[in-house]
Amino acid sequence: MMQMKLYCAVLGTALALAAAPRDYNLEDRSAVSHTFPGDKTFDVDLVNGSVDLVGDGGNTIRVTGERIIRAASRDQIDRAKRDDVLDMNEKNGTAQVYENGPFRDHNDHSSDNHGYHERDDHDYQVTWNLTVHLPRETVLHLRDVNGHLNARDTSGAYDIRAVNGAVNLTDIAGSGNISTVNGQNVITFRENPKADSSFTSVNGKVDVTFLPNLSADFSLKTVNGGMFTDFESTMLASAGKASQENGKFVYRKKGESDIRVGSGGPKIRMETVNGSIQIRKK
Repeated sequence: MMQMKLYCAVLGTALALAAAPRDYNLEDRSAVSHTFPGDKTFDVDLVNGSVDLVGDGGNTIRVTGERIIRAASRDQIDRAKRDDVLDMNEKNGTAQVYENGPFRDHNDHSSDNHGYHERDDHDYQVTWNLTVHLPRETVLHLRDVNGHLNARDTSGAYDIRAVNGAVNLTDIAGSGNISTVNGQNVITFRENPKADSSFTSVNGKVDVTFLPNLSADFSLKTVNGGMFTDFESTMLASAGKASQENGKFVYRKKGESDIRVGSGGPKIRMETVNGSIQIRKK
């Protein structure tokens, strides 16, 4: 019951945030650029905007991008520049990019959305679209309310949360947790996770591709959708009976299944309410 209440609360917030934008007739664009030297963790917290990360062999975190302001008047554009700012700071080895403004309730900074609340006393919209190049092994803490989060060629641990937007990770290594509300998780590993991980959504598919030498224990759950895997698997006690469809193994028991691939290993939780679960072999 507590979990269902949480889903309902999150869904209500997500639907409110996803309201159609107003018809703004003015636009202002400005560039963003910043370099963090030597930090081991990268923390991003955006309200409106998207992030594309690329892991490489460098030793700095390089942020470039653009702020886009759409508004009903020049006064509102000027107000947006004052209200909505991108704080870039570093502390104790963590580089942070934080969208800040009067839409934050700083007494609730520890919550998943860092105290974000919608405001209706303005006639502007601000979007921050960022591209980040960083060392592959950087630990990632990413949060976004309205926008996608993409990464490729990274190998650090990760904690990634999105509300209205997809999470797409390509050719990654590492372990961690990824959750979305209204958006899909599409993940492709170049090295299978070595520690417990989770991939969850409310309204979106969970689609994860692993290398053929995968050994892991899976906990799978969906309410409205199917669950499929390319891997031969052993059903654990609660998994029910398996069937085959189009060459894939299908596991289902009242929307929940526990299966073992290979000799078992890290526990990988994959869960969604409205969407399918796909475990693919690369």
